[in-house]
Amino acid sequence: MQVIIFLFLCMVWGTTWAAIKISLGGLPPFLGSGLRFTIASFLLLGFMLLKGVSFRLNKKHLKYIFFSAFLMYVMDYGLIYWGEQFLSAGVTSIFFATFPIFTGIWATFLFRSEKFQWNKFAGLLLGFTGILLVFYDQLLQTRFSQSVIYGTAAIVLGAAGGGMAVVIVKKYLSEVNHVSLSFYQMIHGVFFLLIFGFLFENTGSVHLTAQVWLAVIYLGGVGSALAFALYYWLLQKVSAITVSLIIYITPLVALVVDYFLFGEVVHPRAVVGMIIIFSGVALTEFDRRRFFALQQKFLILRAKPGRQNFDRTNSGSR
Repeated sequence: MQVIIFLFLCMVWGTTWAAIKISLGGLPPFLGSGLRFTIASFLLLGFMLLKGVSFRLNKKHLKYIFFSAFLMYVMDYGLIYWGEQFLSAGVTSIFFATFPIFTGIWATFLFRSEKFQWNKFAGLLLGFTGILLVFYDQLLQTRFSQSVIYGTAAIVLGAAGGGMAVVIVKKYLSEVNHVSLSFYQMIHGVFFLLIFGFLFENTGSVHLTAQVWLAVIYLGGVGSALAFALYYWLLQKVSAITVSLIIYITPLVALVVDYFLFGEVVHPRAVVGMIIIFSGVALTEFDRRRFFALQQKFLILRAKPGRQNFDRTNSGSR
């Protein structure tokens, strides 16, 4: 189930890059993301009422929900939406691929919720190298004007904030029901995003076409309400670093979608990059103790037939 949900999230969030780009065609960044999560909040509220999910929260959790909501929604999503105005979806995903690296740094050195393991950090860096290779051509074509530099900085800062939010949720909010957690964190996020939107953005630029509405509804329903509930369920089962690896797979999904829908040619370099990414993910998830335990079992199984033959030979000589 964990693997299925991990792959499902990779598929869903791999398609949201394009949907965000479409929504930006009719909505400014903070208002657009605010509308997305408003829809998601109502859907989660309906689900909680329908299924009788408890709305109760322990007071000790409130400050962590408040802080993680600001990091996840304003710093992460707000800045991603803002930064993607100036960058292509592919280049955006390169800089956002620093998310797992930040998650590893915060979890290991700041919050000390996970032990340092060389293979995890080597895998994270290998995966990031793969992302660079996959989107190398798009990166090469990007002219780093002042607005692009600001957009890049916003996305990296958003990745740092999102990574910290994941670690906080993993360490302090794991006992909270995953649907309740998604709902409460999201309504705080909506408040922040809409405040920023109405204060700093031009509401006259809003142009809601059918295409923009479809993109926002998809982002709110599938890409947020369903995805976040599953994401936090998964985070309760596995490490923060493991969950953050979704960020490395989603750009590959976006590439495949572009290939089938728009006929985009996949460069051989991108294929090599994909292999490197999967190698990095495998290295990150490599468990040395489990490997040696399996090796020992294998050696024991190999030794048994030889031992049986040896016993038969000795019994025959008697």
